[in-house]
Amino acid sequence: MDVVLPCLDEAGALPWVLERIPPGWRALVVDNGSTDGSARIAHALGATVVREERRGFGAACH
Repeated sequence: MDVVLPCLDEAGALPWVLERIPPGWRALVVDNGSTDGSARIAHALGATVVREERRGFGAACH
C-alpha cells in the first residue's frame, strides 16, 4: 500500500507523520519545491521522495 503525501515546507510535521505509517506501507512524499529541507528529512526517514517542480496540490497528487 502506498501513502502519497504532497509536501511543501513540512519539515516540522514530516517526522510525526512518517513515524505513523504502518509497517509494510510505503510513504511517497511528493516535494513541491520545499526550501526547509523537507525532502532530505523524508528521505532520511525512509520515504520515497519525488520532486515536483509544478507548484500546487493538484500537481503534487498527479
